[in-house]
Amino acid sequence: MDWQFAFERSEVMRAFQQELLVSIGHELRNPLSSQMGSLQLVLSDLCDSPEEEREYLQSAKEAVERLIKLLEEYTRLARHDLPIQPLRPEPTRLRPLLQDVYSLTRLQAQDQGIRYEWPALQPTSAFEVPLLPDSLTVWADPHGLVQALLGVCRWGIRTLRYGSMALHLYSTPEEGRLCLEWNLEGRCHVPVQTEGCAVWRVSERLLRDMGGYLELCESGIYRVGIKVTLRLAQ
Repeated sequence: MDWQFAFERSEVMRAFQQELLVSIGHELRNPLSSQMGSLQLVLSDLCDSPEEEREYLQSAKEAVERLIKLLEEYTRLARHDLPIQPLRPEPTRLRPLLQDVYSLTRLQAQDQGIRYEWPALQPTSAFEVPLLPDSLTVWADPHGLVQALLGVCRWGIRTLRYGSMALHLYSTPEEGRLCLEWNLEGRCHVPVQTEGCAVWRVSERLLRDMGGYLELCESGIYRVGIKVTLRLAQ
């Protein structure tokens, strides 16, 4: 086992978990503040009528319900273990894996004011299926691929000062491969660089060891493209 690389992987994941914890704290603060404000009005006898009291109590109840849903989601994400171990590629369903990556990175993008759009996971209308079918499988280690894509998304979020970050999928001229491309549009931090960046380096190595690759396909002040190429499972 490459212990130096294992150490880099663990450090990158530790930093990600710290960032996620901060984002979760920000996300929970809003419903808690709304709940406290509504209850304080009732407890201070500042309402003009019983009907107004009930309105504020209803508002507090709805805030609690939103909070419970958030906690349920974050509890599920907290169980998302990514062990640092040698890669064992296997046929892996891509859609649920991408949904977890989206859930784990959405808050960081939201905190930075970035529109985080992954249309490949959404149906184009109420009568159409998503662009990414549930049955699509790639040849990858599930834990390794999640960590690699978390790194790609974190790098993109850090690079984009404001704007949008959208994921698109398409097949490649190279048979048996699939491309995931994130388009970053808005205002980027300059210079846009990958050299010396631990997050990029770890993601690049993980993808390469699974037969894929990572590349910066477009780089500029107002637009950046990140392309991940994966092997399809035969």
